[in-house]
Amino acid sequence: MTIKAVIWDLDGTLADSAALHYQAWQAIMDRYGIFYTYQMFIDEFGRNNAEILTKHFDAADPATIQRVSLEKEADFRALLTPGVLQPLPGVMAWLAHFRHQGIVQVVGSSGPMANIAAMVRALDIGDYFLALVTGTHLPKGKPDPAIFLRCAAVAGVDPVHCLVIEDSIHGIEAAQRAGMRSVAVGALAGSAALRALCANPAAPPCLALASLDQITTPSSLFE
Repeated sequence: MTIKAVIWDLDGTLADSAALHYQAWQAIMDRYGIFYTYQMFIDEFGRNNAEILTKHFDAADPATIQRVSLEKEADFRALLTPGVLQPLPGVMAWLAHFRHQGIVQVVGSSGPMANIAAMVRALDIGDYFLALVTGTHLPKGKPDPAIFLRCAAVAGVDPVHCLVIEDSIHGIEAAQRAGMRSVAVGALAGSAALRALCANPAAPPCLALASLDQITTPSSLFE
């Protein structure tokens, strides 16, 4: 089935920002005296801040969750110094290939718009995208499919013609629940969790790639 729109996750897919996010999460948790480990960060990666903070802040009211979330993201943006981010291998070639093929490209990220815009600007890739879409105002984050369905609506493309590129298990599950094909990249590609998720023959196809530079003509995927 023809790919008409590509929905890119941002953190860990277009650029490796995980270390910066972990620094920001660790700083905010330390600030409030909450025990937090790297494994917790990995397990929750891809979910929205409200879900993460509600889990760790006992009986916190929505206003507190919102305030702490804004603090965390301000900490993250403060770490975005010049040159700290670079596109991951294969990203620039895929972006250019899809643009050459006339395929619409959208960023769909759980992060706040200020972060998305700052990262896209730091990477100098804004011209490739029709839109930047945030999931922060949606009731649920990934693996709920709402953010990807919103991206499809913004692109004006039926979900069955959308391809999602993701590095988190929550994101791949969200793509499947949206009825979209997907590419799982990075460490996720070789994980048992991904194999289990994609074992369902009724689910939309999912391709696992350790790196995007393994394929040079991505528009032909799944044909």
